[in-house]
Amino acid sequence: MSRACLLLLGLVVTSSVPLAAQIPPPPASIPDPLVFAGSDDYPPFQWRDGSGQARGFVIDLQDAIASQQGIEAEHRLMAWEQALEAVENGEADVVALFVSEEREGRFDFTSPIYHVAHGIFAPSPESIPKGPDDLAGRRVAVVEGGYAQNRLIENPTDGELMPQADIRSALLAVVEGRADIALVAAHTARHVIAAAELDIHQVSPPFWPRAYAFAVRQGRDVLHAWLEEQVGLLQASGTYFEVHGDWLSELEWQPSTWRDHLHTLAWIALPLLLLGAAGYLWSWSLHRQVASKTRLLSRELESRRSLQGELQYRLEHDMLTGLPDRSAFISKLDGLIEADPDWAPTVALIQLINLEQLITAFSYQVALELQRAFARLLETQDGYLVGHFGSGLFAIATRKALEGNELVARLTEPLNLGSVDLDPVYVVGIVNEASLDEDDGGDELVRRGILAVAMARDAHRRWVIYSADLEPDIDDLLLLQDFHRHGTRDMFLEYQPKLDLKTGRVRDVEALIRWRHPTLGLVSPGRFIPMLEQAGLTHWITRWVIEEASGMLWRTGLAASSFRVSINLAPQDLMEPDLVDFITLSLAPPMPAHSLWLEITETGFIRDPSRTRDVLSNLHDAGACISVDDFGTGYSSLSYMSEFPVDEVKIDMSFVGDMLINDRHFLIVRSTIALAHELGLIVTAEGVEDRETLRALIAMNCDTIQGFYLSRPLAEEDLLVFLDRDMEEVLSRTINSEE
Repeated sequence: MSRACLLLLGLVVTSSVPLAAQIPPPPASIPDPLVFAGSDDYPPFQWRDGSGQARGFVIDLQDAIASQQGIEAEHRLMAWEQALEAVENGEADVVALFVSEEREGRFDFTSPIYHVAHGIFAPSPESIPKGPDDLAGRRVAVVEGGYAQNRLIENPTDGELMPQADIRSALLAVVEGRADIALVAAHTARHVIAAAELDIHQVSPPFWPRAYAFAVRQGRDVLHAWLEEQVGLLQASGTYFEVHGDWLSELEWQPSTWRDHLHTLAWIALPLLLLGAAGYLWSWSLHRQVASKTRLLSRELESRRSLQGELQYRLEHDMLTGLPDRSAFISKLDGLIEADPDWAPTVALIQLINLEQLITAFSYQVALELQRAFARLLETQDGYLVGHFGSGLFAIATRKALEGNELVARLTEPLNLGSVDLDPVYVVGIVNEASLDEDDGGDELVRRGILAVAMARDAHRRWVIYSADLEPDIDDLLLLQDFHRHGTRDMFLEYQPKLDLKTGRVRDVEALIRWRHPTLGLVSPGRFIPMLEQAGLTHWITRWVIEEASGMLWRTGLAASSFRVSINLAPQDLMEPDLVDFITLSLAPPMPAHSLWLEITETGFIRDPSRTRDVLSNLHDAGACISVDDFGTGYSSLSYMSEFPVDEVKIDMSFVGDMLINDRHFLIVRSTIALAHELGLIVTAEGVEDRETLRALIAMNCDTIQGFYLSRPLAEEDLLVFLDRDMEEVLSRTINSEE
């Protein structure tokens, strides 16, 4: 399911179920109504209009958050300092304001909803500072409690600060001579100047671009986490961009200049002058020009009809193939569905996947010719509608169900491109006799087909038939979104001990990552690790795990006793030069030699053997030890592993767990231990869960074991307690129990 999630994100395809319908209800602790505090004079973000109603960009966003959760939003607009106090003393829940270090000590902020800059305003640009670092000797009007006042207090510039109640008061202080300049938020200041017709101008370029975000009082963690999720869902559903579009002209507003008025006047005057001249000429030569004008108008109308038809055709068709484009295909498909409501349409999406190879091997023109030829082939099929969405993605719609093998057989034939015959290489996504909800149409059928195409391409299959099982889990979408926002903030490590069967000592542990999500709880690594691997984000996790594990070794004093920690590497991590350099630096003194073991699955060795061999050799030379994790589940062998600088083989638990009742697995484990020792490798058995399995591994001369029989993964403090146990006595009891 996580694979489908990531493919869907890469294609930017909207889910079949409206996102708002998938949003869980708010926690019981979320207030209803939710009280938003703010300034009563801060246009275009928030202010009270002449009738006392709350208006502004932020007000509409707050209403949207409440609406998508089915609760009421209450807006309390007041003096700015009172608004901050209302949130801090609990009279209000949320406020929108600039993010700053000082405020982060009092509030918890969401992701930014906008960025706002400040500017300097004065009556005349002469002898006026052009930036915030040149305020010495000047009286500077700022908003009481605002970001500018806080920043200038933290970074004094020898200017005299003159706090005012709001931006309007700060500007009036300059106009009335009580201050030399005003340093305030530029968006609102320009609106106030225009509305009040103040003789004052912005004399500096914008500076201090600051994030503008929603905030709650520190300690209200549930409300903060919920509000952060709502801001993300506003963007995911597109509501944020609708609100931003409604206020775009106000947010990016600039006052009109005399050039703007002159330009407008010219456009008004020019038609009037032309009409006057035309009237004069018409009165002078009416009879002579009537026939000529009639002919000209007729030709013009005909030309316009022709041009209009051509433009309409271009708007609805792909110019490369002449087929309907995506928008026209969906529109025509909707028309067919409306004309026959009982029709259960079948749609197939077909993606050519060898276009890049053709461009490299032949030319860009050959790739274009292949798409044209394939379009002609599709038009010969038994379909009601054929379209091309660009980049080799085609669509067909039929009235009968499609069978994958049959469709592939019909479309697999060499295409003549003039100088060469080429076979098209493609994958197919089929949506058979789709049942649609009342509000669904052709766009939903196409979305399902594209999802099936993506699955076929990723699974290296020629075709995939759409089913509801392919749809992504909204929780996976939220997990990926939260990782992009917060990284490893909610992750922690546990350590699983490894017992040396020869010495009876625990000198190694494997670091295992865990994720305690604020709303989803403890998330299994089997769920989030593959998802992050698909997104190419595991190298960030690996870097964090190395830092955390190294810190544990130093905090506990285990680094001084040659204790070792194993770290799991994803195959793609070996392809990240920055991560490899980071690991090399982590192994440098004072870190003891061989304190870090790197565990790589078999697929990591065979993905790019030459590159892998070079990387592992460099890491091995730097002091790292290399383990082959989950050995036996891939396609490599011990002889193949001998070509790499490998120190340890870890036999997968799928063989160890049932080896006492599965003769084949018993032989695999025993022979693997013997062959690995012949190659000079250490052997670790994973998944040891009972005494009998441990006794059998001791008899096979296995080197180390790990599993629940020894210990489950432990937190750092529990690990230190575990290391104090006498494991030699445990081994002795195990061996003696055989007698």
